[in-house]
Amino acid sequence: MATTKIWPVKGTLKRLVDYASNPEKTTEDDLEAVIMYAMNGEKTAGTNEKACYVTGVNCFAETALDEMLSTQRHFGKTGGNVAYHCYQSFKPGEVTPEQCHTLGVELARRMFGDEYQVLVATHLDKGHLHNHLVCCSVSFIDGKKFNDNKAAYTKLRRLSDEICIENGLFVIEKPLGKTPRQLHFAEKNGEPTKYNLMRDEIDNAISLSTNMPTFMNLMRQKGYIIAYNESRKYPTIRSIHSKKPTRLFQLGEEYELDRIEQRVYENSLETIAHNREKLIARNNPSLVRYAPVKVHRNKLRKISGIYAQYLHYLYLMGYRPKKKHKPLSPEMREACRMCDKYSACAQLMAKHHLHTETDVKKFISDSKQRVDVLSRERNVIKNRLRREKDPSRIDELKTERNLLTEEISVLRKEKKTADFTLERSEKVREDIKIEREYCRGDHMKQRGRQRDDRDHER
Repeated sequence: MATTKIWPVKGTLKRLVDYASNPEKTTEDDLEAVIMYAMNGEKTAGTNEKACYVTGVNCFAETALDEMLSTQRHFGKTGGNVAYHCYQSFKPGEVTPEQCHTLGVELARRMFGDEYQVLVATHLDKGHLHNHLVCCSVSFIDGKKFNDNKAAYTKLRRLSDEICIENGLFVIEKPLGKTPRQLHFAEKNGEPTKYNLMRDEIDNAISLSTNMPTFMNLMRQKGYIIAYNESRKYPTIRSIHSKKPTRLFQLGEEYELDRIEQRVYENSLETIAHNREKLIARNNPSLVRYAPVKVHRNKLRKISGIYAQYLHYLYLMGYRPKKKHKPLSPEMREACRMCDKYSACAQLMAKHHLHTETDVKKFISDSKQRVDVLSRERNVIKNRLRREKDPSRIDELKTERNLLTEEISVLRKEKKTADFTLERSEKVREDIKIEREYCRGDHMKQRGRQRDDRDHER
């Protein structure tokens, strides 16, 4: 199994000269720097061997930099993207160093053909063997620059997979892509992310179904539509109110359509009855019908605008007061992951008596001006500190500086919260509207249901 990546390398001749004269200031964005990194003997040679796995394609490895620079000068294209850095990595123990390097050279030949100069280096310093391909951005044949776009990355991955298959190596048929860092750790901690909620609802629906029509109906009641017809390459799932579907295989092997059908038909009536009792005992929101949300109007009469909106949003989340309401819609349950941020918004508005969006905007503007004023005062104190010789006076100035820093920090944090309040206000209104539909059961009667049934079910 090989993973691939490609990214541009920017730089100028001046930067290359600066690097050559001062190696300690190297940056991977320089053509010379990236070549030096790829050819690093400590990386390309094993601990107990002297051989280096470095090969030039359409150029000599020893003079790759000079040849690439000469090509760029000849065609007058020394600016912009000076090179492209490709990466091909294998699982630990999957290939030998010799095989890894051979695969990398073959990938370079198929990807860049006979038009571009490429340096291929195999690094052996990590637990996994990997190739670095450094390609000159300018063709030495006609001077055309390499077109780096989404199609280029797709081609690189396809060629790498073809080479792996030809050599009997495993290939990922359905790459999942890169999960955002924040979402990755949220799922790892079991927080209610979009994907975790989908998995939970699929598991619950499977545990209560003996056939696929029942499963589909339960998923619709929970607010999800699963689409799987012949016109689609992959079965997908999406929230009723969402326009962007998610491919089922992205949720894991247990949630692919074939596996879901298998799990459904493995159920028995006794198992379903037992599962239903367990879910009811846990007071699962998907099985409990709530009455419409009642708002204490006598308490909210004095509160209006965006502040009242955020308070109601937190109530629907079950955050304020605690455990008085359990959210039903997928959108609101996913929002629970950020309940602390929404709570901070409400606290800020209560502290500074912000009731409308206009109040919030004015607060942001005033905070920015106040930060600018305090920053100038702090700079004056810093300048005095540089010239002050009296120890007692130095201590006083440091105390003043620290107090200003604390005040600036608080103002910036509050401004950031206020910015978040405005950015999310539209989503808050939409989520409240959706949650009210779920509380009334209107999500089952939404417009276009018959069309969805034709498009998304067999």
